[in-house]
Amino acid sequence: MKHAVSASSGPLHILYIEDNPLIVFHVEQMIEDLGHVFAGSFESFEALKAECEGMTFDGALIDIDLTDGRTGPLAAEWLHRRGIPSMFLTGQADVASGYGHVSLGTLSKPVGMDKLAEALELFRRKPGPDPHD
Repeated sequence: MKHAVSASSGPLHILYIEDNPLIVFHVEQMIEDLGHVFAGSFESFEALKAECEGMTFDGALIDIDLTDGRTGPLAAEWLHRRGIPSMFLTGQADVASGYGHVSLGTLSKPVGMDKLAEALELFRRKPGPDPHD
C-alpha cells in the first residue's frame, strides 16, 4: 500500500471503507463528480488489511461501524501508522470525535458535495510517510 503524494492540483485517489453498498455508490459518484478518482472500497477493517497491499491512494474516508463491528477507528489507526491520512464519514460523530489523533476530522452523513469537496482537499495538505522509516 502506497500513499500517493498529490500535486497541488489534479485528482485525488480516495479509498472508502463503508459497509453499505448504496452509500458507497453514492459517495463514489460524488468523488468522481468532484473530479477525483474513486480508488475502491472495503466493507470491513479485516478486508482493508487483507486486500489493500499494493494500492495507491491519497486518503481514506471511513465509517465507524463496518461489517466486522465498530472497527472504523481501528482502520483509521492502522492507516495512520502507515502515514496514510483518513477522515471519518459517519452518522456517529460523537464516537469519531474520540479519534481525532488518527484522523483529519469527521464528516456527518449524509454529506453534501460542498462539504465533501472541502474535506477532500485536506488530503493534499497531509504529508505522506517518511521514506526513511
